[in-house]
Amino acid sequence: MSASATAAATRARANTSVQAWIVPMALFGAALVARFVAMSAVRFPLTEGSAYYVAVARNIADGRGPVIDSIWSYATPPFTLPGKPAFELWQPMASFIAAAPMPFLGTSYSSAQIAFAVFGALLAPLAWLVARDAAAQLELPHNRQAYVAIGAGAVAALAGPFVLSTAVPDSTLPFTILVVGACLCMPRASRGNARGILALGILLGLAYLTRMEAIYVGLAFVALAWRSGERGRTLVARVGVVTLIGALVVVPWWARNLAAFGAPLPGQLADNAFLTTNAQIFAWSDQPTLAGFLAQGPATIVGNIAVAAWHDAVDVLLVPSNVIMVLALLTIALGWRRRQAIAGSPLWALLVYGAVAFAVTGIVFPVATLGGTFEHASGPLLVAFAVVAILGGDAFVARVRPRRNWPRPNAGMAPAAISALVLAISALMVLFAGIQAQAREQQINAVVRAVETTQGFPNDGSVIASDRPMWLSGALHRPVAVLPVETGDSLAAYLREFAPSAIVLVDGQRATADGVRALDCAIESTPAPGTDAPSLAIFVDLRGCR
Repeated sequence: MSASATAAATRARANTSVQAWIVPMALFGAALVARFVAMSAVRFPLTEGSAYYVAVARNIADGRGPVIDSIWSYATPPFTLPGKPAFELWQPMASFIAAAPMPFLGTSYSSAQIAFAVFGALLAPLAWLVARDAAAQLELPHNRQAYVAIGAGAVAALAGPFVLSTAVPDSTLPFTILVVGACLCMPRASRGNARGILALGILLGLAYLTRMEAIYVGLAFVALAWRSGERGRTLVARVGVVTLIGALVVVPWWARNLAAFGAPLPGQLADNAFLTTNAQIFAWSDQPTLAGFLAQGPATIVGNIAVAAWHDAVDVLLVPSNVIMVLALLTIALGWRRRQAIAGSPLWALLVYGAVAFAVTGIVFPVATLGGTFEHASGPLLVAFAVVAILGGDAFVARVRPRRNWPRPNAGMAPAAISALVLAISALMVLFAGIQAQAREQQINAVVRAVETTQGFPNDGSVIASDRPMWLSGALHRPVAVLPVETGDSLAAYLREFAPSAIVLVDGQRATADGVRALDCAIESTPAPGTDAPSLAIFVDLRGCR
């Protein structure tokens, strides 16, 4: 080889090495900007789940540990307030992440959002890696591989579901990132690579500490290892080592649960499979049981599964991701014959995880998923859909080009068009979320003003009951327990045994408010004139209920 050819080859390798760093860093930067924009629009937790994670993070940062001053479920004792042990069902990783910057930036909601913005921006380069691998497996030309990878990273950086999960900190975002990272490690781990096995075990352990659906990711690894040709002792050994590494990551948390709740694993998980209505999540007397579940009859059970499937497919996947899911499903249908090309890839693992999570959640937890079970675990599947959508757009342009006699490859046309469309939709989603967050903040502030001006309301820091315990606990800085959605003797038993000092119904569900009024033992107070909370109901004296 001549000196000039050697120099050219050296420059080409140097350029490739530089691009390998510049592209993911640029995607990370774009994702970070998008997430800071969302933060500026959403200044209040849109969900009580997000308020819960941030409240625990504050307590961790203040040195109190993983405790909470509110109760959202009575399925798992102890019910001591303030300072109830947190995470009797949920997992702690989101609070750990939110707490990380609080010693330096303070314990505001914005501090938690900043931690999630920085961590969440990693999703863009991770999606870039998944798409780059899939494009290589499909043997696309190099220029198309590059644009497909960049397009998938851009969609992950800009898509509404991923951006909003930063502005509303909960388990969704960290679980998505850890699962995508785990799936990227799976091909190496399935071949017995020691570093791949170690990384996969650690990531699966961390994913489990975020959401228990990490178990489904482990099933995807078993399927991938089996597909790669591993059988017998080799398969068992690799799966066993990954499981052991993951368990070592989780053991300290299991020990904490054993000390706090008397069991390392949440018994409430089984209860959620027996739910007949979502209201049972907050039940005091009407706890879900196998007998109650079976008493519904086969028709109702099957009907609930159908409703859950529709909810998870339409409300969770289609509505938030819209164009991404539509293009992904079209691509899967039209490109089914090429499925073998990506078999065993990180993209394949993400799709397998998504299929398992969708099926198990809908069949085993059909009522619970209406409250967000699959929604918070759907992120990895949406990442897979983003990659597949970009691949489909690229394939469409490649097919149209010779028919239209385009002189240029136009390899970046489809990724650019899809990214622009996703950005426009994402901007609308962030705008609406900001409006909703502002309205909710105004409502909670109005409730606080009403409580502070209500004659006879106990200001001694005692436990009160509410239909919005997490929001109200943070706003009033006092312990708040959820009021069970029960009436009659069940509600009377709760008020007698749990003995809250007052009741504040923020959203004023009529059945619940009327249920309290029907007991004739609670004194109701009329909110002060001008209170901007029309659905508010306050009961200031419950001593007659005890």
